[in-house]
Amino acid sequence: MKASTQTSTHLLMAITTVVLSIMLSIITLIMSWELWMIPLTIIGSGIVWWLHIGRIGSVALYEHLCAGVMMVEFFFFGVHEDSLFDIPLIACTLLLIFSLPDRRRLLYMTAAIYVLMLLYHALFLHTITADMESDAIIRLVLGTVVTAGALELARYQLNRRKEAYKKHSVTLAELEAAGRQNAEFLSNVSHELRTPINMVIGISEVALGKDIPPDIREDMQSIQLAGKRLSSQINNILDYTESVEGTLTAANEEYMITSVINDVITMVTVQNSKHNLELVFDIDPKIPSVLIGDAEKISHVLKILLENSIKFTDEGGINICVGFREEKYGINLIIDVYDTGIGMTSSQLTQIHDDFYQADSGSRRFAGGLGLGIPIARALLHAMGGFIHFESKDHGGLEAHITIPQGVANHTPSIVIPQTTPLCIVCYFKPDRFGSDEVRKYYDRMILHLVDGLGIEGYQAHNFESLLKIKSEHKLSHVFIAQAEYLENTSYYEDLARTIRVIVIADKNFTLNRDSRLLIIRKPLFMLSIVNLINGEIQRNHLEDDQATGRSHFFCTGVRALAVDDEEMNLVVAKGILGSYGIQVDTCLSGKEAIEKCTHMSYDLVFLDHMMPGFDGMETLRRIREIDNGIYKDLPIIALTANTISGAREMFKSEGFTEFVPKPIERTILERVLRRVLPEHCIRYEQYDKLPALESSLPENEDQPADAPTSNVLQEEQPSNTSAATDDAQLQSDVSTESEALPYAELTNAGINAQIGLDYCCGEVDFYREMLQMFYFQSNEKKEEIISLYEAADWADYAVKVHALKSTSLTIGAEDLSSQAKALEQAGKKGDSEYIQTNHMSMLRAYEEVCDSISQLIDL
Repeated sequence: MKASTQTSTHLLMAITTVVLSIMLSIITLIMSWELWMIPLTIIGSGIVWWLHIGRIGSVALYEHLCAGVMMVEFFFFGVHEDSLFDIPLIACTLLLIFSLPDRRRLLYMTAAIYVLMLLYHALFLHTITADMESDAIIRLVLGTVVTAGALELARYQLNRRKEAYKKHSVTLAELEAAGRQNAEFLSNVSHELRTPINMVIGISEVALGKDIPPDIREDMQSIQLAGKRLSSQINNILDYTESVEGTLTAANEEYMITSVINDVITMVTVQNSKHNLELVFDIDPKIPSVLIGDAEKISHVLKILLENSIKFTDEGGINICVGFREEKYGINLIIDVYDTGIGMTSSQLTQIHDDFYQADSGSRRFAGGLGLGIPIARALLHAMGGFIHFESKDHGGLEAHITIPQGVANHTPSIVIPQTTPLCIVCYFKPDRFGSDEVRKYYDRMILHLVDGLGIEGYQAHNFESLLKIKSEHKLSHVFIAQAEYLENTSYYEDLARTIRVIVIADKNFTLNRDSRLLIIRKPLFMLSIVNLINGEIQRNHLEDDQATGRSHFFCTGVRALAVDDEEMNLVVAKGILGSYGIQVDTCLSGKEAIEKCTHMSYDLVFLDHMMPGFDGMETLRRIREIDNGIYKDLPIIALTANTISGAREMFKSEGFTEFVPKPIERTILERVLRRVLPEHCIRYEQYDKLPALESSLPENEDQPADAPTSNVLQEEQPSNTSAATDDAQLQSDVSTESEALPYAELTNAGINAQIGLDYCCGEVDFYREMLQMFYFQSNEKKEEIISLYEAADWADYAVKVHALKSTSLTIGAEDLSSQAKALEQAGKKGDSEYIQTNHMSMLRAYEEVCDSISQLIDL
């Protein structure tokens, strides 16, 4: 009903109303006034408190109701003969109360009632007459003067507050403007730094691909690591500026929380390689398998928090617990992150949300960073309607507690074991091996959630004697042991593995003998890896989609697509990438031509550029949907655009698009969209049926040959990582085998990030060469169009043309030119002619420099 800053004022008004009602009731009984007024005052006070406690109605309704009750009581009190000289006291009290809510009319109404009561006493009650005694006249005049003074004082206070409010509003507006200017400056600086940093990373990548001495290789690896670290900080600055500008928008799409955790595990495993911390990922198995929310932002928040924990934790470990609480709208996703780091003091906790704040700031600080991680995480959570809370004890680690409201698309539990009755597991590790008792609690808690959540029989052993006792008393199916415990008694566990499945929870570099019967689960430990092993194969628990995508390339059989873009270069890229999936692709250069093609040809899906001259994406979409009375109303139409602002997917879906793919096209995003919009029978995974299953039962042939393939190392599938690793390997192969044909290093030196260009061209060097040549040959025509629109001050079409340049330049890896075109596109949309006139020539010079570099380095 009201803002928190107004609550105290409204509470005071409610209390004053009750006090006046009680006083008036007592006076009425003593003075034998009209008794019917007592129940009216009680009813009025009751309604006021009902509105106040229930926060019902508007602020104005509440304030006027309080004022109305008090004014009625004031008038009732003042119209009696015995109250003449007490009226100013009540009037001054009301004037003071009514000055608080900044409602001037209430002051004047109180003064008017006071004057009316004086007239009533003079005209009807005749208590004010010309022959009044002198002391009565003095009291009356003094009361009137005091009331008038109280009115003037209330008006003065009200005016002062109003002036102060205006002054503070101006100051706040100036601070907000300064904040936006600061964010814009940081954004510009970040974009300027991005190009040279990408050159550093790219050149070091090229050097590492050559045969160089070990000492130089180590130096180049250090250079590359420093470049990637700085690139990460630049990305943080850009995220921060987006949060300051208030442009963060949460997506609202289906995702699997287990996939999010997998992505986070991939990242944190790399970062933890030098710290050797114990990482435990715990999840409630009953959490719904498919949620509705923004998986990317949740992943980003978790990565920020884990990076922070790793940075400030020297020994011990980190525990990530994912749970949920059911709500009417779905669930509250609850994520708790615990670490055994240095912790924070109470004063540091109060400043943790401040921008650029770092607990170890100063000349002796031991951890790097800009102090933007927590503010970025807070902004991301705020955009999703969630919040974060920190707790810590000095030198006792830090706890982060996150709550995010999420919808539910599928209530099926995310982790399931179909048959639990024959299962009996035991987990054995010695807690004294960990440097902290907290780490032992992390593992204990995860095992407890595993056993209780999945309904299986399970036990824990903290010494070898306990393990032997549990084995003798129960029919075990699986024994999970730590790496150190296995090394203490290798022969026993190898012998035990003849009758019971034994699994070692081991570090990344640990290996078993070729003839070993044991299995390995790699750290960090995640419940899903244990369940996948127990199940013995990849269950259809809504994970197969991600796993299949990560493991193998797929083909879209019998699919015909139409790609629409006003840039021929973008069409060549789209046709090449889509064709690699077995899709038959038709292309056209305008929305009008697309409508004509759809009229005469049947398509399974359409990729449509959002910004085109003439019929733009929206108009083309609408007309395609209307063909033949809506024959294409359910046709998947995917928006192609370089506008990857926060909330872009929701924006395009609200406009009628089925999905959204950013330009330049990235394979991982395209594959996810294709799986969503195409029927299952159209997607065929390469060698899908040949994927190896995870063993959960004993091998039938115990005398397995020593030279048999080693298949006893179990690692949790990382959906996106496997594909990425494959692409990177392929890319390096292409670069190395065709380095003579493509001057990779020279392109990088010229400001063209060939690595990005090759990525967008599926790692195919010939395809990338074709894109470079097309970019060069089309440059004169494109520059003439941009110059013509600039001279005509046609900023709307100017924005369309530089929008196309933004996309095509990024396709070949010209990031700086793409950034300049993006800024000019935004200025054109806003009609900011001053910015365009200031930066137009700079963009053209960058365009010419890129084209000159291409002409010198590529055979044209």
